[in-house]
Formats: sequence, C-alpha cells, structure tokens
Amino acid sequence: MHLVTRRANRKTLRWCRATPPDTFRVGLQELQQAHPMPRRGRFQLQDQRVFFVTTTVKDHCPLFRSEWSLQALRRIIFTAVSRRRAKLYGYVLMPNHFHVLLHVPGGGPALSKFMRDVKSLSARLIYPERHGIWMARFDDVAIYSDEQFRTKLNYIHQNPVKAGLSKIREKYGYSSAREWASGVSDGIVTVEI
Repeated sequence: MHLVTRRANRKTLRWCRATPPDTFRVGLQELQQAHPMPRRGRFQLQDQRVFFVTTTVKDHCPLFRSEWSLQALRRIIFTAVSRRRAKLYGYVLMPNHFHVLLHVPGGGPALSKFMRDVKSLSARLIYPERHGIWMARFDDVAIYSDEQFRTKLNYIHQNPVKAGLSKIREKYGYSSAREWASGVSDGIVTVEI
C-alpha cells in the first residue's frame, strides 16, 4: 500500500513538471468515449441566478504561484466577464484553483461557455506547453438567498487567509476582498447585492 501511494505521488509530481502531449490527450478522449459525462443541473437553470463556481487544476498542482501567472489568470477572467456581459461579484485566485461568484446572462448554459472560455484561454496563454491543465468539470452552486450569497462571498475572501497566503484578507492581491471592504468597485467587480 505504501509503495502505491509513493508511486502516485511521484507520478503526480512528474505531471506537474511536464505532461507528455499525446499520451494524456488520447487517454482523455478514450475515457470520454467510454464514459460520456452526463449533463449537470445547471442546464435547467435558465433564469437570472448568481452562481458560486470553483474549478481546480489537475492533481491540485500549484501552477498559479507566480505573480505573472496570477495576473494573467485574473486578466483572462475579467476579459471573459466583459465578453459574456457577466456580473462578477467576487473572486479569489489560489495556486491550484479559483472561485468566482457571478451572474452570467443566460443562466447555466451561458455559465458553461464562460468557464470554457476561461479554462481554455488560461491553458493556451499561460501554459501552452501543457495540455489540459484544469480538471474537466467545474463545481457550481446556484445562489438562492442573500444569506447564501454572503456566506459564499465570505468563504471566497477568507480562502487565502485559511491557506496561509495572507494574514488579512483585504491585503491579498488576487481577490475581490479589497473592493468589498472599501465599497468601491474597480469597474469589473460589482460590490452590491
């Protein structure tokens, strides 16, 4: 059992450094043909819901540790917000995942297109030598109340503090906590419910 765990860790670390381009792609295509992914519940939500969304890097590799990669990811998310005419209420970028709290006109199907844009652009522009840096799916929760909205926004803003990336949430540069604390929008983040 111990040897299996050590092998898995070595394999994960090896993938974090470099992924053989064709090997992974062929494996994913075969897997998708054998087990097609069912549609998620978000496709039934066509109304004007706000969504709390999380997506993670494969094998939880901390690919977004550098200032450059975090700034590039933030620019890509902001571009997708503008392009899809979304309302971004909150976000946090972490080394191996990110959270957003947003409304995308068109509901669930439009949310999937938004996430496709962010994930494909970030993979191509930030890590072009890798193939598929993100997990295939993303998690989303439709927000149904002000209390749930505030809970998710607080969770987003506390994430870097809990991870030890910042002692004060407003000081972490890759989060919307500063805008919400000041009550002043940066033009992208909407600081009102």
